[in-house]
Amino acid sequence: MIHIFPSFFPHFSCKADRCLHTCCQTWEIDIDPETEKRYRETAGPLGKELSEWMKTSEDGSTCFRLNEKGFCHFLTEKGLCRLYLEKGPSYMCDICTAHPRFYKYTFNPMTDEEVELSGTGLCCERTVEQIFDLKGPITFSTPEGKRLSMEEILHILGSDSEPGYNHFIPEFEEVDARLLLKRLSETEPIDEEWTENLIFLKNHLPVLLPKVKKLAEKYPFYFDNLYQYILFRQLDRLESYDLSILIRYVDESLFFTLLETARTGDPLRSPARWSEQIEYDTDNVTILLDSIAEEYGYGENEIGPDSEFYDER
Repeated sequence: MIHIFPSFFPHFSCKADRCLHTCCQTWEIDIDPETEKRYRETAGPLGKELSEWMKTSEDGSTCFRLNEKGFCHFLTEKGLCRLYLEKGPSYMCDICTAHPRFYKYTFNPMTDEEVELSGTGLCCERTVEQIFDLKGPITFSTPEGKRLSMEEILHILGSDSEPGYNHFIPEFEEVDARLLLKRLSETEPIDEEWTENLIFLKNHLPVLLPKVKKLAEKYPFYFDNLYQYILFRQLDRLESYDLSILIRYVDESLFFTLLETARTGDPLRSPARWSEQIEYDTDNVTILLDSIAEEYGYGENEIGPDSEFYDER
């Protein structure tokens, strides 16, 4: 198996109580069956408390229900997990141990060798900070210490591209923005605020677009590195979609991040907010990819390097 991860991945560590947008809020936290068994067998006041805060979700799995603030009941006022503090890391459920790490699997079509793509999600503010702090182009690594560019990763996955094709190109028009916002409005919203923000962006495009161009010029490395990382996260989809479709998805994702940054003035929170809505609802990723493929009149695996779309870009 070939293992590939961003070069900053080994240096990742949770910010814990220093995190302003903890993953212990908003989302219901799934509890894996083994941990659920451990929690239900816990005796005493803690066992009773665990039972009171566990529930069955819509898909039949078990999760922690959120309190009136929308937080996990076991999140302390200091932003730390009480279960972790009282019982240690081995007591945590799988998702709490792994998040925000991800592991995706695809293959090298030339050798049939399995490829593992791993990293941390952009919903995590520490991940975004690590990318923001890079002083040059993002690179990826293997456990053997080999550094890889995106072009080299694509070659491994059998999707060679022309130089510069899979890099951020800051060329945006209002018609592109309106198409992007329409496409995003067709995804399942994470909350009411998401929908309200889409409406605000649509109504203020003439004011925001000049700011977008200035932001692209101010942070060229940052936004190109975000671009590369968003693409890296979806490379397992090359089994179902041509690279051209993924590239358009990344183009629009970066465009939205820039629009949100122009709206909020916060270049770090904007990609995390986008990630919460899109990357952490895989159905939403599929909705966007299918919409892009349909727009150009292609099905899966039908847009290639010789297509009109490729040339236009």
